[in-house]
Amino acid sequence: MATGRLTRDEQRARTRERLIASARTVFARRGFHRASLEEIGDEAGYSTGAVYSNFEGKEDLFLAVLEEHVVARARAVEEAVARGATEQERIRAGGDDWMRFLREDPDWYPLFIEFWAYAMRDPDLREQVAERFAVILDANTDRVRDAAAELGIELPPEAARTGGVLVTALADGLALIKLLNPDAVPDALLGDVLSVLPALGRHVAGDA
Repeated sequence: MATGRLTRDEQRARTRERLIASARTVFARRGFHRASLEEIGDEAGYSTGAVYSNFEGKEDLFLAVLEEHVVARARAVEEAVARGATEQERIRAGGDDWMRFLREDPDWYPLFIEFWAYAMRDPDLREQVAERFAVILDANTDRVRDAAAELGIELPPEAARTGGVLVTALADGLALIKLLNPDAVPDALLGDVLSVLPALGRHVAGDA
């Protein structure tokens, strides 16, 4: 008869999940540098020793938070795009979802930039951040390739990747400006810009 008790691996996984969730909260509230592992452990209801038994340190814990975040963001945009009934709606949905995220979770992007600047001074850490951020680049590359396919354009892998990088850079650039001055970047701007891409694609294809 099942007792309902968790196995050791299940308990460890649950502890890790709670620590990551608590770290996300504390990092957002305090920033990466000011947050302490003791505070994160307290937030989760665990000792600092429990944090160290699951993570090598604060950098490792933040990387786990980042990894979970980028996967969730990629999934959220994918779901938003899938709800679009037309090509135009799907393209706009991706941009609108990003702007909605910035509006509803304004603490995350400054936190990411803080850690990004910190990681840039450490080649190994920078590589680990890049590996996790690649999830976003891959997702945007897929969307560019799929949008081109709907136009009857088969993009070479390198062209689709370039498009994915450009879309990501546009979204991140607008995020930086919007967080500094929300009125400078209307919520619809990213969707408006992305929406003109199909027309540009048709024009380029027609000239080819």
